[in-house]
Amino acid sequence: MDTIRLRSIDSSLYNEFEAIYKISFPVFEQRTSEQQIMAFSSPLYHLDCFTEEDGFIGFIAWWNFDYGVYIEHFAIHPRLRGKGYEGNILQQFIVNSRKPVILEIDPVVDEISAARLRFYKTYGFVENPYKHIHPAYRNEYAPHSLVVLSTQAILSPEQYQQFNKDLQEQVMNME
Repeated sequence: MDTIRLRSIDSSLYNEFEAIYKISFPVFEQRTSEQQIMAFSSPLYHLDCFTEEDGFIGFIAWWNFDYGVYIEHFAIHPRLRGKGYEGNILQQFIVNSRKPVILEIDPVVDEISAARLRFYKTYGFVENPYKHIHPAYRNEYAPHSLVVLSTQAILSPEQYQQFNKDLQEQVMNME
């Protein structure tokens, strides 16, 4: 498997990334093209795409902060889901990060969201106790509740506050 870091919307794999992105996340959790261009302009933002000879496998969009690595978006091509790629990619990402890895998931309300939580717990993620509201990516949508997960340990209140501040100011660019 090859890892290719995209650095702009002009990258050759960007259209393949965007196709998977649009079917993997609800529109209120998607960046607009303008927001994606702004993310690429930050030295903290990275978009790693995974490929094999057979084509595009998936991607991880992530932010590198001093205290940890935040996975903003992670998706595998629908035809490859459930074939082990998710776990292999995530496990390698965690090992390579050497810092706590932070991500958000929907609250557990059904079997699908419960399965998602079990999946992440398999790779060492723990639930954080903080009431967490993710800002809206688009003006026509409201902010929404998510559950913060992290590897290594629960984030301290200070770490969570720094993460939430960075989410607002760096990731969502809402300074």
